[in-house]
Amino acid sequence: MKKEVLLDGVKCAGCANTVQERFSAIEGVESVEVDFATKKAVLESQTEIDTETLNAALALSLIHI
Repeated sequence: MKKEVLLDGVKCAGCANTVQERFSAIEGVESVEVDFATKKAVLESQTEIDTETLNAALALSLIHI
């Protein structure tokens, strides 16, 4: 399944790397592409990933959906 999300708080490549690492750690996620210029992340996963799960993965950062 493919899911595109808009991110708030992504201001640099370091932020994008943080999002990519945290989303990649979610069970079932196969790939993640993050573009800080457009503040978008595109996830490919085996199953549907809900917004609550994505926000929980970013809980300790200043980034959220």
